[in-house]
Amino acid sequence: MEIPKTTPDPNAPYQKMYVTLFKAVTASLDMMENGEFMNARAVLIRAQQAAEELYINGNE
Repeated sequence: MEIPKTTPDPNAPYQKMYVTLFKAVTASLDMMENGEFMNARAVLIRAQQAAEELYINGNE
């Protein structure tokens, strides 16, 4: 999978994006330790989508 090269948006809410993803990674790691791999995957996907929405709507 190739990641497109984009110019960072200085108005994007990077702190909210970071916190959203960090919490999801932390929760997912706990879930994986308990064998809940599909739940962990779902949490990561939702966090990815939420961070993307924050980025897209960041300069509105």
